[in-house]
Amino acid sequence: MKAVVTTQWRQAEYKEVQHPSIHSDECLIQLKLAGICGSDVHIFEGHHPTAKAPIIQGHEFVGILTDCGGELPAGLAIGDRVVVEPLISCGTCEACIAGNTHVCRSLKLLGIHEHGGFAEYVKVPTKKVIRVPDNVPDRMAVLTEPFAVGFHVCQRAEIKNGQRALIIGAGPIGLIVAMVAAMSGAEVAISEVSDERLRQAENDFGFMTIDAKNDPMSQADKITDGDGFDVVFEVSGTAPGLTFAMNACRVRGRIVQVGFFGKPIELNLMPIILREQTLVGSRVYAPLHFKRTLPMLGRLLAEKRFDTEKLIAEVRPLQAVQESIHDMIAGKVTAKILIDPKL
Repeated sequence: MKAVVTTQWRQAEYKEVQHPSIHSDECLIQLKLAGICGSDVHIFEGHHPTAKAPIIQGHEFVGILTDCGGELPAGLAIGDRVVVEPLISCGTCEACIAGNTHVCRSLKLLGIHEHGGFAEYVKVPTKKVIRVPDNVPDRMAVLTEPFAVGFHVCQRAEIKNGQRALIIGAGPIGLIVAMVAAMSGAEVAISEVSDERLRQAENDFGFMTIDAKNDPMSQADKITDGDGFDVVFEVSGTAPGLTFAMNACRVRGRIVQVGFFGKPIELNLMPIILREQTLVGSRVYAPLHFKRTLPMLGRLLAEKRFDTEKLIAEVRPLQAVQESIHDMIAGKVTAKILIDPKL
């Protein structure tokens, strides 16, 4: 079969590889669409601390269930459209025993530690396969993984109807978090330094925006009458972003750190102490949250509140993975690039 293999950091090759053979607890998925994530860029550049090359990247995908090495769980059949929760947990550490498998001590992911979806076929653990409802088309189903991140962070935020929420960073994940927060009943604003992303957040999705380059606190105070936001999601993964989050969050408000920092940062945490704020970490998604993301996507489409097609920049062939990653690094593409192995 054809696949794109990251043979070494900063180099990916479109090549013929061996067709996957499956074991009794595995299924074979024929890929329909795969998404390129910001974390794929970090892995490609060699910045992931535990990834090793060669690897077939790609952890966001939708496909057809074509074979199973053992018995299929109830509700699944050969030929179904499916998505795959890409987390691989040990099952024996304290976190796993407590049911928090997504923060497993030795957590691994498809596309990072095991071969993923930038290929014509991928083998996956059977227990991770979830059927896609008929009311969720492929171009939405392929976004299940990033929307699961949004679902999980909103659960971590304990966001409530009527609260004010600020999202710092208007990339694909920031926009998704904003949509999920709005579906939860929050009044949402987005802060961003990029003029293009600000335009997209406001014009394409209808969110209030804060230009982070132009005295963002005065803009935040105007929106909240100086009281601060109930919940702030820091998605940029930057020290200025987290500083703004603390300053823009109300007394006893909640800050959820979503973005990963590229390197250690120095930060004054006094606002958290003085305002008794709560700083919460959020990592990927709990398995239940991943599963419940699919019906949420169906509701999102039915409500027609947001044009989710605006999240997608374009669909490219499998052999364009490396070029697409380079385009993302260069900032030529800010929305999601999808990969179709049949093109």
